[in-house]
Amino acid sequence: MAKNHKRLKRLKSEKAKVKLKAKKSVNQIPKSLNITNTSFKVKKILLPEQLKHRGETEIGICKSNINDLLTRFRHYNSTVREDALKQLKNILLQNSKSLHSQLSSLLRGIAALSLDKEKNVRRSCFNALNVLLGLISNEQLLPLREVVISYLSCAMTHIDPRIKEDSLLFLDVLVQNCNSVLAKDSHKILPNFLGMICKLHNEAGPDAKLMTMLNSKNTTVKWRIKVLERLANIFTSVVNYRKFYRNTHSNPLSTTKTRTYTKYVPIYSNNMTQICEVNLDINATSNCTEEILPIKEFEKYVGLLMPLMFDIWLEVCPDEKVESYTEITISSEAATLLKNIVIIIQSIIEYIDTLDRDNCSVMHIKCWFKNRFHNTYMKNFLSKFPYGEVKRSVSESKRRQEDFSQVVFTEKCLVQNLGLCQIHVWFTSLFDHTERFCALIKNNCESVATYLNGVIENSCDSSAIPQLTNLLRVLFLKASPVWYVNCINLSHTLQLIIEASSSLPNKELQSRLCLIVGDIMLENNLNELHREKVFKNFVKILPSLLLRSSINDVTIRMISQIVLRFKDWIQEELVAKHEAIIENAKKIVILNSHDDRQSRLMIYNLFYFIDSQIYY
Repeated sequence: MAKNHKRLKRLKSEKAKVKLKAKKSVNQIPKSLNITNTSFKVKKILLPEQLKHRGETEIGICKSNINDLLTRFRHYNSTVREDALKQLKNILLQNSKSLHSQLSSLLRGIAALSLDKEKNVRRSCFNALNVLLGLISNEQLLPLREVVISYLSCAMTHIDPRIKEDSLLFLDVLVQNCNSVLAKDSHKILPNFLGMICKLHNEAGPDAKLMTMLNSKNTTVKWRIKVLERLANIFTSVVNYRKFYRNTHSNPLSTTKTRTYTKYVPIYSNNMTQICEVNLDINATSNCTEEILPIKEFEKYVGLLMPLMFDIWLEVCPDEKVESYTEITISSEAATLLKNIVIIIQSIIEYIDTLDRDNCSVMHIKCWFKNRFHNTYMKNFLSKFPYGEVKRSVSESKRRQEDFSQVVFTEKCLVQNLGLCQIHVWFTSLFDHTERFCALIKNNCESVATYLNGVIENSCDSSAIPQLTNLLRVLFLKASPVWYVNCINLSHTLQLIIEASSSLPNKELQSRLCLIVGDIMLENNLNELHREKVFKNFVKILPSLLLRSSINDVTIRMISQIVLRFKDWIQEELVAKHEAIIENAKKIVILNSHDDRQSRLMIYNLFYFIDSQIYY
């Protein structure tokens, strides 16, 4: 209570105090001071950046230059990054000269966005990169290829499955614009494909297990189709680059260049001067070849890849057993998967064929590849050969109201089947001439010959012409001696080819078959084929081709070479039709000729051994 009493007493004393109030000021502001003074002067504000001279590299759209866009690539907002990529694409399309001085910065900035977490930014990145790579040459990209390959490898091995999936689009851009760069660094890219479809049981071991795609919009089959399709493109790029390199450096005249060197001799030195010649070009090219895809790495990679492709095919191939020679139908996805697998195996075979034949390691690779994979290949692929693709049913497509039947249409997988035949024939060509086929290999060879004869008799689609010609070349020029040793006769197939080379309406296939027949005639070690009666009959009727209204230039060159080798077979016909051929040579239409006059002179000079006259 005492405390409350003191508080009340203090309040009374405060109220009793006298309150003082402030007096109001009577003085007001003068009127002159209440008016705004407008007598100030205006001066422009100039920034140092505005005074700088802007070159071609800083020309931009919407007041943005390349340097500004590179800075905006690192902005925290994904929309800003995407807009910057779109603006850069427009700048490059309008001012292609602006990229040469900043090529390194542009490649690093754009490629880094391939790892962006936003899908739209990654897609815009690939579009901008496609434009950039399309404007520069491979020589300009060569010093910077490590940057692009590094970001590609990071994307292909990324922990985010969305970035890993879009890395295939990144790879498509590189395949489209710089195949040779990919071929040189293929040993860095190829192992990443294994991580997309399999998991290694042991990092130090050779075995691998297929990986399924969980929590993904794509099914496992679709994902593997995407991966194998890109892998087929990479192998094709490697083989094409290898062929180009081999053709370029095999002919010394094509690479010889006239160079002037200045020699400096130390005349004041006590040691005797020795002049030694060193061919640096040979060393450089040999090193470049080894860097493309070393044999040891190639063997290790193929040893992992082939079993994986066998397992992938077994998952989608039907379990039906074929008792007779009938087609087994597969789904459209399985047909696409089979097509990519065939391309990959063919590319592996083609790469092995392009290696140096005198190298002992190459012979080891061929024997290893045949001994390890041939039997498994026949078991997995040829046990149900040939294949047909199932097309969409009537109920799935647009149909009329009165048609309610569940009709299933099929079409032949001609390209895939011919590719499977070529792979098997190549395997058999590796056998020694004294080595005998087992029953399984011989039965598959007979099945391949039967299928091939049916394709030739029923005429081949234009899309399958390359596969057919490759198969025929491998069969006749490489594997035929081994087949004849194992009592597999190719006379019927040879007869069909000869008939088709002169009667087919398809001119492209007809000219290719003529080239194959000509190569068979000029090959020295094909004695079994040369003994065939149909072959001798074909040589005799060759002069009659020169009496037609038109002839292909390839056929004229083939006849001119055959006359030199098989003169005894063709001489009688040439003598009998000498005057008619000379007269017809003046008016015959020569197709696909680069020099019409030289082609006609080749016809006249066919009779050199008769009249000893050379026309020029």
